[in-house]
Amino acid sequence: MDAILFIETVMLEAIVSITPPHSWIKRVIGDFPAIIRVLDCRSLSNGEGVQELFEITSAPEFSKKIVSHLRKDDYVYDVDIVKSERGKIVGSLKTHKCTACRTFAGGNCFLVSAASKPDGRLEWTLLGSDTMVKSLMHELEKENVIGEVVKVSKLKDESELTARQENILQIALEKGYFEFPKKITLRQLAEVLGVSPATLTEILRRGQKLVLQQHFKGHPSVLGKRTYSHLH
Repeated sequence: MDAILFIETVMLEAIVSITPPHSWIKRVIGDFPAIIRVLDCRSLSNGEGVQELFEITSAPEFSKKIVSHLRKDDYVYDVDIVKSERGKIVGSLKTHKCTACRTFAGGNCFLVSAASKPDGRLEWTLLGSDTMVKSLMHELEKENVIGEVVKVSKLKDESELTARQENILQIALEKGYFEFPKKITLRQLAEVLGVSPATLTEILRRGQKLVLQQHFKGHPSVLGKRTYSHLH
């Protein structure tokens, strides 16, 4: 019998720094002292742009101005603000003028998050194999996007909530998804977040599992213990 060789693909966490030629993020931080994180980014079905789930942190007095800025941006549309209080804005939008975002959304790497820097650069944290990361950088170069890999490390065991999971759980809680009866259905929540119901189900399942694991960490396990209280 011929031997079959299995090659294990090592998953990496890579931080890619880019200077996008066009980006709503670059325009916002150019006008306001804000920090922006992209929590999710996916290609639109028509292939002409992307939808992004974002979080913007700034001084409370800038919140309304930033939202107004987004709604007036010529390259941004369907802005849906889910939460805006105490200087934190969470929402989603669609854009057809962000080459770098479109490249990331169409790549094989998995986006963990992206954060803005004061100088206008964006740092994207990605998960993928060495081949995936190199392919992504090649695609960025083809689109004339200046970028570099600033850090690469082997993927650690998932033991903490990602920014995306934490924000989606928070939004689901605030929208009343966990109440009984539910104030919002899974499908409605998925539409708000711009993801499919199946994807949202998986995100919520993993997020809730991690929350429970963290809550019961250090507690003695009840699994395997036998109780005989019913005999007394």
